[in-house]
Amino acid sequence: MALPASALAIAPTSPADQAALNAAYGRLAQAAHLLPIKVTGFYKAKLEAELAALGHTDGPLHRIVYPSRERMTDRAPGEVADFVDDRANMAAAGRRAIVQKYADRVLFLATPVCAAHCQYCFRQDVLTQMHGEDPVDLDDRLAALVEHVERDPAITEVILSGGDPLTLSPAALERVLTRLRALPQLSSIRVHTRALVFAPQFFAHGDKAAILARADVRLVHHIAHPYEICGEVAAALRHLNALGLRNYNQFPALRGINDDAGLLAFHIRRLDELRVRNISIFAPDPINYSAAFRLGLDRLFAIHDRLSASTPSWINATALTFDSPQGKFRREHLVSRDRAAGTALFRHRGQDILYHDLPAALDAPGDPAVMLWQGMV
Repeated sequence: MALPASALAIAPTSPADQAALNAAYGRLAQAAHLLPIKVTGFYKAKLEAELAALGHTDGPLHRIVYPSRERMTDRAPGEVADFVDDRANMAAAGRRAIVQKYADRVLFLATPVCAAHCQYCFRQDVLTQMHGEDPVDLDDRLAALVEHVERDPAITEVILSGGDPLTLSPAALERVLTRLRALPQLSSIRVHTRALVFAPQFFAHGDKAAILARADVRLVHHIAHPYEICGEVAAALRHLNALGLRNYNQFPALRGINDDAGLLAFHIRRLDELRVRNISIFAPDPINYSAAFRLGLDRLFAIHDRLSASTPSWINATALTFDSPQGKFRREHLVSRDRAAGTALFRHRGQDILYHDLPAALDAPGDPAVMLWQGMV
């Protein structure tokens, strides 16, 4: 097997190199159903600071939103377009916005739109299919959701995702939350978002923060790196806390971005200081062109073990999880491994889940000096 780009002694990526990669990725994205590059002005300011400090575009925040060499070249066995198989779990034909994997929870894809696009997004295939759709049919989708929930009394939680629900207009967001809050069987409404790190002003627009607080939602952020928490993001979190919102976080373990136990501990500690409870670190799904972000199971487990051994319980209580068509599972559900075949067998809720591990030859660790170029401050 040829060595991956990540393992070669190659020159750092210059801005000119990055521009060429971006153009090549644009062509690949169209052919392979990947999300196009999309970055907010707010996030670009962070990227400019990272470039000024490092002198190249291989820093962690650049890798989150711009393609790397490895993103374009590295492929791993077992990659598929939609590993979690959202389509198979959609409620019915014509109801693509409703996904149900659990008896008591339903996912509502309120919009296909995000403030910006993460290179590691696991829902690329589904969202590229929906991406041209404007949520003009939101009321129809919402009516279908309400009907679906009312028909099944076992459902007690609705999770708003997408896309990013915070890209909805204030009026649309309030309409959705008001309708759901009126359903007596629901004990919880969850909203998943990365708007805080990409465009914190979304929370001020039409006072969406107050709308979320009135609906008493659980707000789950997806902050993947401590340098995404700047002063403005920290201030926004303090405001959300002051409104009484319950703030949580979950994020993927990403090679070259945060694959270091010390970095993870620093990140979770910083979140805790801002009253954000980190509930899980999850492995990126083995979808097409995801090898640049994934870790092999041996190294992923070793990082998780170091995190557990070196931190107090309020940090190491964070779960290490995986996703699948049958729902989320944990490393504790590992049954066996076939190292020759490069696969692992997990068993959860009575079902076997075959997971294709990342080959060790592809698993070049991120450099802590680059991933933490600013230090732990």
